[in-house]
Amino acid sequence: MSVIMTPDLRHRLMTSERYFRRACEQVFILNRLVEETTVRFNIADARQNQITRYNVRLRLSVLEGVRNMFYEFAAKKAADIVELQRHILDADADEEMITDDSDSDMSELAFGYQATSDDSSEDAYC
Repeated sequence: MSVIMTPDLRHRLMTSERYFRRACEQVFILNRLVEETTVRFNIADARQNQITRYNVRLRLSVLEGVRNMFYEFAAKKAADIVELQRHILDADADEEMITDDSDSDMSELAFGYQATSDDSSEDAYC
């Protein structure tokens, strides 16, 4: 099965994949920072240090907000990647008039995406 990929589609797909990978890296880094900051908060809480606890809690809330924004961005880019891959496969299917059911298995193996799967699963992105 040949895949029709115009330079514009290829560029958009490569750009989306690059942004997705970078956003996932940032989510992992921010997860580590949130864990470290949570430890600092727990230490300040155990020592009854209210000033430090307040400052660390503010930092923790900012880190969690930034992490959530990166996660939403990664989710959007993942959806863009799936849409571009579908568009590429649909263009190929329209050109060749493929009616064989085994090709849907190929897209699942090639892209790790199942057309009948639930897109609301947020844990699958990063």
